[in-house]
Amino acid sequence: MKFGFNLLLWTTFVTEDQLHLLELLKEIGYDGVEIPTGDGPLDHYQWLAPIIKEHGLEATSIAMALPDADPSSPDASIRQAGLDRIKSRIECAHALGSPVLGGPLYAAHKTFPEERQGEEHMKRAADVLASACEEADQASVTMCLEPLNRFEIVLVNTTLQARQIVDMVGHPRLQVHYDTHHAHYEENRHEEAIEIGGDAIAHVHLSESHRGGLGTGLVDWQAVARGLKTIGYDAWCTVEAFSSKVDGICQAANVHRDAFTSRETVVRDALPFMRDLVK
Repeated sequence: MKFGFNLLLWTTFVTEDQLHLLELLKEIGYDGVEIPTGDGPLDHYQWLAPIIKEHGLEATSIAMALPDADPSSPDASIRQAGLDRIKSRIECAHALGSPVLGGPLYAAHKTFPEERQGEEHMKRAADVLASACEEADQASVTMCLEPLNRFEIVLVNTTLQARQIVDMVGHPRLQVHYDTHHAHYEENRHEEAIEIGGDAIAHVHLSESHRGGLGTGLVDWQAVARGLKTIGYDAWCTVEAFSSKVDGICQAANVHRDAFTSRETVVRDALPFMRDLVK
């Protein structure tokens, strides 16, 4: 198993200002760093990739769908924009050397349509994602669908719903991304949810109920550990914590207060916590 840390705790777009964090992650003992690829052109990630490598780290990546590029939209032009965006983010993930592109790739984040969303929306999203699988295969990048809580998205809130889209597509480059924060709100039990995802779970975010330090909130971590052990999970476990000081993420994830004393404490405490959890 490999352990990483998501830089969304500091920024939604990684620049030279955050490069010192790579040194911190390596010093602590992390295997990798997770890069948000929601913004920025391909050449930006081509610039960043060798810097990450120079620090002895590997990269994973995340992205999300936008309202004007929603794969589940009934509007064909918006779905096409969604496909184009996914393909461009796959290219960025490939440039980083990331084996996965996680996140809510199936529908626009924080867009709440009046009509009830169901199988038709899932089918449209599945069709777009299926079209992106060839690009993902050529780039050796696996797209991983992340269920989000009901306050952030409508279409996919549970592992079962993510698995339904994955099964519709039936391509090895489309899998499930399990996030403990969202699952804490939406699932009945972590063990059951992880078992439903099964061998389709290809990326995991370890994130506390209040988005602070691991083990300081309400997530049932032992249930998470039992679930991961049951399915034999052995890929990336990446920490995701958020700060009210980061413009963009605090609005997107409704972060109104910091549930920690310092960001560095979150980073330093998370690695031994994860290692102990999955030993």
